[in-house]
Amino acid sequence: MHQKLIIIALFGAITLPTVSFAETASLDEVVVTATRFATTSENTAVNVTVITAADIEKSAAKTLPSLLAQHVGIQVRSTDGTPDLAVDMRGFGMTGNQNTLVLLDGQPLNDIELTSIHWSAIPLDSIERIEIVNGSGAVLYGGGASGGTIHIVTKHPGKGVHGIASVGAGSYGAKEWQLALSGSGERLGMRITASGLDTANYRANNNVTQNNLEADIRGDVGQGDAFVKFGADNQTIRYPGNRSVNPNTGVNQLLTDPRGTATPLDYGTRNGVHVSLGTAQQFEFGEFAGELSYRDTKRTAYFAAFGGAYLDTALNLLSFTPRIKVPYQLGGAANELTVGMDLSNWNYDSSRSSAPANMGTPTTKILAGQSDRALYLQNVNQLGADTKLTLGARSQRVSYQARDAVNPAAYASANQVRTANAYELGLRHNLNQTLAVFGRIGRSFRIATVDEIFAQYGGPFFDSKVTMLEPQTSQDSELGLDYKSAKDKIRATLYQMNLNNEIHYNALTFTNMNLSPTRRYGLELEGTHAYSDSVEVGAAYSYTVAKFSNGTYGGINVSGNNIPLVPRQRLALSTALKLTEKTSLSGSAMYVGQQHFDNDQANTFGQKMPAYTTVDMKLTHREGAWQLAAAVNNLFNRQYYTYAVSSTFTPGVYNAYPMQGRNFSLNASYQF
Repeated sequence: MHQKLIIIALFGAITLPTVSFAETASLDEVVVTATRFATTSENTAVNVTVITAADIEKSAAKTLPSLLAQHVGIQVRSTDGTPDLAVDMRGFGMTGNQNTLVLLDGQPLNDIELTSIHWSAIPLDSIERIEIVNGSGAVLYGGGASGGTIHIVTKHPGKGVHGIASVGAGSYGAKEWQLALSGSGERLGMRITASGLDTANYRANNNVTQNNLEADIRGDVGQGDAFVKFGADNQTIRYPGNRSVNPNTGVNQLLTDPRGTATPLDYGTRNGVHVSLGTAQQFEFGEFAGELSYRDTKRTAYFAAFGGAYLDTALNLLSFTPRIKVPYQLGGAANELTVGMDLSNWNYDSSRSSAPANMGTPTTKILAGQSDRALYLQNVNQLGADTKLTLGARSQRVSYQARDAVNPAAYASANQVRTANAYELGLRHNLNQTLAVFGRIGRSFRIATVDEIFAQYGGPFFDSKVTMLEPQTSQDSELGLDYKSAKDKIRATLYQMNLNNEIHYNALTFTNMNLSPTRRYGLELEGTHAYSDSVEVGAAYSYTVAKFSNGTYGGINVSGNNIPLVPRQRLALSTALKLTEKTSLSGSAMYVGQQHFDNDQANTFGQKMPAYTTVDMKLTHREGAWQLAAAVNNLFNRQYYTYAVSSTFTPGVYNAYPMQGRNFSLNASYQF
């Protein structure tokens, strides 16, 4: 009761359905996600939410996923205690990562394996803004955007020479630092950002050490600019494993030992590098832009249980993304046509054995490659002064090969060539200066990852097997209202998604497979209200339904059942108070409703993952060039978990992954 009273007192002034600090940007903010060229938000029919660098600075969120979770329609979950939480847009559950497309300066960060986005490799101080588009992005960017697109745009070199240095410390022995330097001359500029983190984390055997570097060198060339961007990161992590609950034996480690570890020997490492060469040029006919990019990642992981498993994986991506935007007049109406190509090649090499010492003769060696050749176009038509029509289409040819070099059996190798298509039709009409109505219909797709087509023990002799899956497709539609005034921004959206061949791990049959049709629909409400220059509030409410339309798996009819790991209701509240000219207080509260356990596609487990509420606060004070910040996360020390998996065989038994309890952090930064 005491917790509820404090939450009500903190957020009681909120009277509008809103989202976060992100919605308070100016009406003519620059965005690129909607067209792949820099434009203003008012010049596109797609609804884009922008989180600015100032929003990131004042937010109490410690990680990028926690910040994103304050936005409508985004759920996060963790199974390893790292800052790299899985992100799920519009209710895809365990495959949320694979249905949420994440871009860094226009280049995809999603891999062709089942791994989370490496959010912690992006220094927070290198981010200029984050653009979020719910349920859209497949036409311009390709597969994996059924839930939506998150585009992280890094800062460009600024005028003159300046920088910022910061250090921080917090609970669980956390230590972090960040250094950013920026400078430019008449025609050439450079920005470089480095950061590091070391923390023991909440759980035993969960230490994380992370170091990052991002750099941007750009100069005036021709009728535009050219740039070189590069970055590197490395991470070492210990995996704590699950906490077990078994009412039949009286075991409940969530209560007796939530911080303990079940896997004291498990660990992982990651080393990544990326580089992009690009240019943007202005010609008489319009604009040209393009990037040549390379990304290389090396990962290792060791899991000691069941005889041990050691993975040594190398992955690289080479891509070329040229495009043009041409303005023209047709029938007296202004149009902008974007035409582009996305050409990419993936290479994947993963050796697996029982221990690092045995990697000279691995038990499995997966070699895979994926080649993508895509052509897309998008036309934005100005129909009169108040209406915009967007029409776009994409055709992508995907060539996929995978084999186990150790297993000579024919079923351990497979090839596939498919053409995946996407389209989108969007309309936005301004009813008056403050109120607009918008609608969209479209089709998106997703290609299976290597981990989804490869089964290490799926063969007839308990050996490896490769089974190609069909591309997942989704028919999408949405309708909404958008209200903007000097103090308010409110958006309401109704959406529906009908999926065929959804790619999913089926715990009833222990296989990855193409599901029978599934369906998702929901309501999203978001916005902000500025009471004054000193008081701003926001909230985001999501009502999400995800169901199996029909199908029988493992002898169980799942028609009409709820898809696991999709909470029906979510509510995020936020507030920013300017206490004095130098001091500000910000806070956020998050409520996540009940959801079915992973593995419970049959919806027969008899209980659900419990709902939870968390509250974060941050106090910031600026004195000259110095800024001091104190934050507390999970203020009421709520015991909760964002992921749990039920037993397939024993009623009432499940494993969960506890999240951090109440924790504190202090940070000091100096601008020069």
